Amino acid sequence: MSRKTWIILGLIVALAAGGGAYYVLGGDNDMQPVNTAAGASGVTYGPLPTDHTFGNAKAKVVVIEYASPTCPICAQFLLNEYPKLKSSYIDTGKIFYVYRTFLRGPDDASAEKLARCMKDKYMSFTESLFRNQARWDYEFGIPSPDGVHAALLLLAQEAGMNAADADKCLASAVDEDAISKVGEDGVAKYAVAATPTFVINGKAEAGFENLTARIDAALAGR
Repeated sequence: MSRKTWIILGLIVALAAGGGAYYVLGGDNDMQPVNTAAGASGVTYGPLPTDHTFGNAKAKVVVIEYASPTCPICAQFLLNEYPKLKSSYIDTGKIFYVYRTFLRGPDDASAEKLARCMKDKYMSFTESLFRNQARWDYEFGIPSPDGVHAALLLLAQEAGMNAADADKCLASAVDEDAISKVGEDGVAKYAVAATPTFVINGKAEAGFENLTARIDAALAGR
C-alpha cells in the first residue's frame, strides 16, 4: 500500500477526546496465537493476521482496541489505564483482548512495520513507541519523514535490531497490505473514526472514559 493511501486513510481519523494518562502493555509472553480468537463463545469476531491477543479466548466479552502509535491519547491509555484493565479483566479471564494498530498516517505505518519486524518483541517495542513519542512523533515537532525515520532507527537499535536490518524493514513492502487492512476493516465493520476506539462485542466507541462501565455492562449481558 502506498504512502498516499496511508495518508488518505489517516485523514479519516482524529484524536479522540476523553480521559487519558500513560500505560504499560502486558509482556510479550501474554500473547496468544491469533487463531484462538475464533473460540470466543457467542461473540462475532473476525481475526486478522496482524492481531495480538490476550486473555481468555473463550470469554463472552471481546474487546478490540484500535490505536495509533502517533496518538497521544492512545499513549495515555496504554501507559496508565491498561495495567488496571489487565489486572481486573484480562488476567481474571473475564475478557478476550485484541490489540490492533490503526493508521492515522504514514509514520504510524513505519512504526508498525518495525514492530512487526521485532516479531516476539512486538508488544514491548510498541510500548516503547508510546513511551517515547516525544522522541520520534511528528506531533512533537520531529520532522517527517527524515527526522521520524532516523528516530525510529534509533529506537529499533535500542530494542536490539541493528540499523541495517531496521532500515531494510522500513523499506520493505511485504506487510503493507496487511497493515493497511486493519484500518480498512475497522472502518468497514465498526465505523472507526478516531483513536483510540474500543469495540466491545461489536459495539464501537471512541475514547476510554466509559470503557470499564461498557465492559461491565457487556459482562452483565446488557
